[in-house]
Amino acid sequence: MRVMMLSAQDARKLRPSMLAGAILIIGIIVVYLVQLALNMILTQDAYYLRELKIERKALSTEVAIIQEEVDSLASPQNLADAANRLGMVANPSSVLLDIEKDRIFGTPEPVSAENAVVASANLVANSALGATTEFTASSIAATGFEVSVTTSQAGSSEVALVNGRIPASPTR
Repeated sequence: MRVMMLSAQDARKLRPSMLAGAILIIGIIVVYLVQLALNMILTQDAYYLRELKIERKALSTEVAIIQEEVDSLASPQNLADAANRLGMVANPSSVLLDIEKDRIFGTPEPVSAENAVVASANLVANSALGATTEFTASSIAATGFEVSVTTSQAGSSEVALVNGRIPASPTR
């Protein structure tokens, strides 16, 4: 190791200037301010992301509820009731078509609204049905069809309709 002696003038040249020190301090302060601003932006985005996740959860719950209602209304019971309200009647004589062999199985017979049997709504009690169709005497009268289910009298052995629906089993 070698030690060199410098003159006072050479020593002043090697000493850092105040301008360089000020630039260094200002640079450090600017870096900290930029870091603070980025942290604030990221924190704000985190809160926004949390709000979006809560909204997504609420919307997915709402979609599930609506899908259950659609599935309930698409049940065969509700579709049959909706068809009855539109004036459609079930044809008891079934006919099958074989398109490949170009054959018809069964005898097609027209059905008239006067002789048709009206299917009642929700014949099977189903607790999974979220939405049910109403089947009352007034809704049957509005369609112009004859009621095919009779209510029982006191002491009769027939099933009594309660509010237009067949009662559910007490064991379900």
